[in-house]
Amino acid sequence: MFTPDNGRALRYNPQMIPWTPQLQKTLLKVVFPLVVIACVFVVARLRRLSWREDLGLIRPPAGESALWIAVYVAWMLLTDRLIGWRGPWDFTVWVQSPLIVNVLRVLAVSFLGPIGEELTFRGFLYGRLARTRLGVVGTIVVLAAAWAAIHTDYSLPVVLVIFVSGLLLGVARYRTGSVLLPIAMHVVWNLYAVW
Repeated sequence: MFTPDNGRALRYNPQMIPWTPQLQKTLLKVVFPLVVIACVFVVARLRRLSWREDLGLIRPPAGESALWIAVYVAWMLLTDRLIGWRGPWDFTVWVQSPLIVNVLRVLAVSFLGPIGEELTFRGFLYGRLARTRLGVVGTIVVLAAAWAAIHTDYSLPVVLVIFVSGLLLGVARYRTGSVLLPIAMHVVWNLYAVW
């Protein structure tokens, strides 16, 4: 890269992106789901699991996907309207944060987090548990409860919304055979919630 004024290559300046506690915390939110995603793929490979059958890495039908996403968005907006789980639209933290922190926050919360959680819950665990005595219905319920349990930093009504959301994600996984649809649904939810 060159500067417009003197034509010399730009060099990294550590003061351009200050290493702050806020940046460190945000980077952890990026790194953790990347580690989870890597672990799912490593374990799947070591156990010789089928990415298609066990993880559900197949393209879901477009029409059914659109319907599921519409139902999920309706659920999201209805529950937000009823209990206000999203909170007020306050952009203060965004305005006060450096751009790199905001970009990494959206990347982590809206994309990497949902990919990691869905590959784990509706991908790997679903693929393993649905073939046990739990069956599909038991697996969907157990995974929705476990998924809600990792979100206990929220109020009880919000955790219940997350539980029902987990049921919807699980049924979408079952109906389409694909984890990609729950990932897309989760991304849409988190893109709404992150702001």
